[in-house]
Amino acid sequence: MALQERQVENNWYYVPDPPGLASLRSHGGQLRYILPFWFGVTETGSLVDQADTEGLAAIRQYNLPVLAIVHNYSSPQYRPLIHRLLTTPSLRQTLVNNILTLMYRWGFAGVNIDFEFVPPEDRPFLTGFMRQLSQALRAASYLTTISVPAELEDNPRHPFSGAFSYPELGALSDQVYILAYDEHFATPGPIASIGFVRRVLDYAVSVIPREKIRLGMAVYGYDWAEGAPIPITLSHSQAVELARRVGATIYYDQAAQESTFSYVEDNIPHVVWFEDVRSFSTKLGLVREYNLPGIGVWRLGLEDPRIWELRAGG
Repeated sequence: MALQERQVENNWYYVPDPPGLASLRSHGGQLRYILPFWFGVTETGSLVDQADTEGLAAIRQYNLPVLAIVHNYSSPQYRPLIHRLLTTPSLRQTLVNNILTLMYRWGFAGVNIDFEFVPPEDRPFLTGFMRQLSQALRAASYLTTISVPAELEDNPRHPFSGAFSYPELGALSDQVYILAYDEHFATPGPIASIGFVRRVLDYAVSVIPREKIRLGMAVYGYDWAEGAPIPITLSHSQAVELARRVGATIYYDQAAQESTFSYVEDNIPHVVWFEDVRSFSTKLGLVREYNLPGIGVWRLGLEDPRIWELRAGG
């Protein structure tokens, strides 16, 4: 299952925290692109610099090409903020100009747009923004990439993914990172069952040129407590340690191709699903089967360390 069997682009997301930094320092030499979660948008179209000096130093040490994430998590009001930015022509242009300036100033390879909570009715404005951005960056030889939620079909009314038109965004972008995970969130279930990922890719390759698709892969887990509104996110090591602590047996679900266990603590039932080297390797098989050029993994520091042995031909 070695990544180099087909020269699969090994791209990872990076968030500045101690586990992420440690993983970046250890494995940066195995990456093709790094996507750091560094720049938030503001209501004026400016960018909030959230870069960490330690991460930047490691990236420069490895001479890694950077696709800087521009995201809308700099404000607690995600939806009103991104709606105003996308639907106001002057703010849209200001944001494009600021991203272009960012590319020049930092010497990045390109940008990765990671907008969430975009209202479905803002679909034409998101597409319009990506058109403006791609025209500006392409003229200056920078890459325009975007992270998009998983879709099984085109549904412009979908509350979470309706704003993202795969055909249009695929035409305008150099790379499209399809986040084929969080299959279950409100209720327990696999993070990304192999069947779910396959269905996402079946639709994606029908409307986006294959050479532009990067399969978004998860390396984390969720712990659902009965009655809790949302699950707790776990790294691979946290999931394994939790199972050990509570005396649970980890079961690899053959249908989902993912690991799971359950336990009871303080009389509250819990269900855990998480990704490991086996599930990761299975999804890499899909990357080769669909003849995709690469992956985008969320995120450094959460992974099963055995994943890195896949690069050595494991």
